[in-house]
Amino acid sequence: MIKRSRLLNAPPKTLEERYFSEIRPQLYENHAHHHQYGVRKGTTLAEHLDSACQFILTVSRIAEVPEDKRPLLLAATAVHDLNKLDTQGRNVKTLARNQEFLREQLEKACVIKFVVTEDDWELVRKLIERHSDHHVSDGSRFLPEDENIDRWAAMVTGSDLFDLGIPEAERFRKVQNKLTIAFNRPSNLFRIRISEDKGYITALLLGACEEVLQKYGLNPLAIFPDGELFEGEALANVDLTKEIAAVWQSKIDQVFGNNIERLVRATKDGIKVTHQAIQQNIEEVLVNVEALLERKKAGYKSDKIAKDVTKWGEMAGADALIKAAELQLLPVSNAEEFAISEGLKAAYLSYREAGLSPKEVWDKIAHHTGISELQRTAIEPFNGQYGRPLFAAKGAVKGIEGIKEALQESFQLRKESTQISEETEVSEEMIATVSRMVNLPFGIRLNGANDLNAYVEANPRQRCSLGSTSTDIDELISDNMPPGTKVQAFSNRLPGGISAEPKRQADSIAALAYQLMAVGANFPAVKKQDPLYLHLALPKGSAPELLRIWRELLKQLAATNAEGGTVTIDELKLYKDNQLEFKANKVVGLALPKRPDFIHTSVIIPLVWGDVNNSLALLKSLRLALEISLSLDIGFPFTLSSNLEVELSNDVYGRIEGISSALQTLLGNGQYQQRQDAEKILERLRCIGKLATSVASIQKADDCLYDLARACVRQIELYYVLLRWTLREQDEPNLSVIWSRLCEPLNTLLESFMPDENLLLTKYLKEAAQVAAEGKIWGSSFKRTAQAEPFTAFIAAIRSQKSYLGLDVIFAALIQQYHTRLDRIREHGVGATKYEQVKRYYELLRKLYEEVYSARPEKFLSDQKTLEAAYLFFLEEARKQLKNQSVDDSVETTTTV
Repeated sequence: MIKRSRLLNAPPKTLEERYFSEIRPQLYENHAHHHQYGVRKGTTLAEHLDSACQFILTVSRIAEVPEDKRPLLLAATAVHDLNKLDTQGRNVKTLARNQEFLREQLEKACVIKFVVTEDDWELVRKLIERHSDHHVSDGSRFLPEDENIDRWAAMVTGSDLFDLGIPEAERFRKVQNKLTIAFNRPSNLFRIRISEDKGYITALLLGACEEVLQKYGLNPLAIFPDGELFEGEALANVDLTKEIAAVWQSKIDQVFGNNIERLVRATKDGIKVTHQAIQQNIEEVLVNVEALLERKKAGYKSDKIAKDVTKWGEMAGADALIKAAELQLLPVSNAEEFAISEGLKAAYLSYREAGLSPKEVWDKIAHHTGISELQRTAIEPFNGQYGRPLFAAKGAVKGIEGIKEALQESFQLRKESTQISEETEVSEEMIATVSRMVNLPFGIRLNGANDLNAYVEANPRQRCSLGSTSTDIDELISDNMPPGTKVQAFSNRLPGGISAEPKRQADSIAALAYQLMAVGANFPAVKKQDPLYLHLALPKGSAPELLRIWRELLKQLAATNAEGGTVTIDELKLYKDNQLEFKANKVVGLALPKRPDFIHTSVIIPLVWGDVNNSLALLKSLRLALEISLSLDIGFPFTLSSNLEVELSNDVYGRIEGISSALQTLLGNGQYQQRQDAEKILERLRCIGKLATSVASIQKADDCLYDLARACVRQIELYYVLLRWTLREQDEPNLSVIWSRLCEPLNTLLESFMPDENLLLTKYLKEAAQVAAEGKIWGSSFKRTAQAEPFTAFIAAIRSQKSYLGLDVIFAALIQQYHTRLDRIREHGVGATKYEQVKRYYELLRKLYEEVYSARPEKFLSDQKTLEAAYLFFLEEARKQLKNQSVDDSVETTTTV
């Protein structure tokens, strides 16, 4: 079992924090490989105990169990299956009354500290005995006892039943019966499910559901990757969809209200303001527009503006230029006038968003900025968006103040039109979206037929680039869509199309989901890159308190970058010591969420790695994903994908989308059913990380990592990659020292793969290296070329093989020639024994040539560099084994004497 890291390092304060930081990791250390059978088949004992402990923590808090008793309930639950912890097959009743055995199990589970007094021991014993619904069988049935014990025992029993492998309806009925006893009131369970996870917007929707349902007396009981389970006496007999939609809308508005600066953008076509910004705070929008105009003024370039003036002046014609000049409408000539022209363009774009025609727009702009009627007529031939602002700037006598008046009016018009549509369409759309995305436990209107018709009847030019094809489609530019979103219709390439960039069609909710991500994640302040998305989901049946702890952890990690950008990891510590140490970075790393309510059943963390290829980005992202997912105190299922939306699943622990063929041998098929499957991949990536940092500097470790990952397609090539990188970094490396660093991670990596096709190849190479080590069959020094000398002589012989010479002749000559070589370079010469060793050495290489390569020289020579590298490392391993053997023999002789 690999050593797994921990993320929760802060001192625990509450019982829940103590459980997740101290007790839960110990349960997985002890029982992660203890598989269960029968109705619990497919889960480990650790997962069952963890589920029961989280359930008892939640239920005991809802039931307001005294704080001095809750730890005892947790202690009993952590070891309640004593029969599964015993190797002798004894039953629970016998084991619960064996205080020595019980103490041992409580110590292993790190809960012994909760059990202090004799009364504590007695309570824990009773709860364990009664958790299987057996009747009281000891003498206490005839004595008075605390009336709460039956309620507490029902809680432990309910915890044991909660993850039972039976149909959900039957399981919930059993749990409800126990909770009715535990709460001393009627208890019912209500589960809500989401049909699709769109990231932050889905988290806000689940937060709205939770807020409304708690208002009506329901308590969050457990969280699942695809929804949440609530408990209460009864559910109000009303449709809460509209109320949930209203709360959801307010949460979305709050997000955009705090990010107006991200919604007012300077583009190549002018300053653009989104509808969300106007809905929040018009005054704040005006401040941001004014700031962007000041920035435009500071960036004024006369040569660039002169080209634009020439372009748009020629398009208007010579007569238009003469008439404009007569009315003092001369083109922009300084920074102040350029800022005014950009303001006019911003006002034009905003009025157009309100639905006004170009003529109506410029009539209003002229009124607010002081452009006279004659001047207004003179600029009519110029392009409304690009040409007129450049020539009308001198006529705008009211300057920036007049532009602000125009912007204010345009914003108000847009806000009024939006409010009207909200009353008739937007609210209905939000309600319909809630009905579609969430399976609520009350009456819902299903619109599946409408969605199907919308898809079937949609104009091909309006097929969605993002989201599902529905009646609510928005046309958006690239900045408002995820990187890499495909274009469905090129309007600028159609007859009568405009020259603006091609538009992308998007389902309005899908587009809003991406915009929430763009605003709500701590992306780096650099050019937009294609990120990978790490989807981490809370395990099924998680306690709501785990969500709070998880949110707090991500908040602390995001705070590592005080400037609000990405957070990366110390790669040297990660690759060499398998330690996660987070640090701030301006360009690459994790774009963590800015708000805790963006995290609910799952969280999406964009990962940005800068200018690297997709496969390397996938490897770096997967290593980080596995380290976080498999940490002892987290243990969250994950999906790594280039898509913002992924398929929800309760049955797969980990999933990777987009694995290239070169990485499939290393990473498998990308579907990891169990935690152990993901651990195996993490172990491989850890080995590759150690190998990369052993032969390459940290600056080049990523390139070496990528080469090693691709070499796993044929594992024998790992030796060549390692030798090539060693020689690249060092002119004359000490292979013995290098091998001492490589052998452990390399052998671990090779053992993790299935027996490969090179089994016979490595067998003969290793045997030849063993003979060479025993007989000291190498050149006159410890340099690399001298060590490989007998093997390179074999390669040279095959390369110069003549068709008329048989293998017997070639290998006989090879044996004689190298024996003569050794006789010449050795101080005292060599004899018959050395000849036999050389003969045995080349016989093994001949078997390799004939049995593995079918005596085909072209096939063999294509592998010569790989074979030579592997041989050198096998030789170092053989020497190491001989050295250890001689030391052992020496120790044994001394002991005998």
